Amino acid sequence: MNKKNIKYIFIAIIFGILIGRYIFGQYEVEAKKVMNEEKKYVYLMQYGVYSDLNVMNDNTKSLKNFFYYEDKDGYHVLIGITLNEQLKEKIINSYNIKENIYMKKVKIENAEFLQLLEQYDSLISQTDDDDIILTSEKQILSKYEELILSGY
Repeated sequence: MNKKNIKYIFIAIIFGILIGRYIFGQYEVEAKKVMNEEKKYVYLMQYGVYSDLNVMNDNTKSLKNFFYYEDKDGYHVLIGITLNEQLKEKIINSYNIKENIYMKKVKIENAEFLQLLEQYDSLISQTDDDDIILTSEKQILSKYEELILSGY
């Protein structure tokens, strides 16, 4: 091989490396965009936190629909979940609750749950029927337990 051929081979290798880095760099940017889109914050409407199960049961007798889970802080009672913070009042009014409801912002990464929540939020935003809102929240809470808390 002469020096001219070696020079062309060297130039081809340099161009190959540069083009490869550019292509893989674009792929990495797209992957980061997709991953960031799947992480969203949802709002949990918490009725209360109780240290004793019996006390929780006594205080939630008037609720038509709720869900609770236990962690190190105690028993957390949820009445609703939404992506849209503006739907809080509509959901709370459907329960006829006068107490203060705590909005807890939680990051969710489960794409299936987020898609279902978007659909239910759309339904809730288009209706004023309390029964439809309560039924929707019941389904959302059930899916939250199934897909998020149980580690589906």
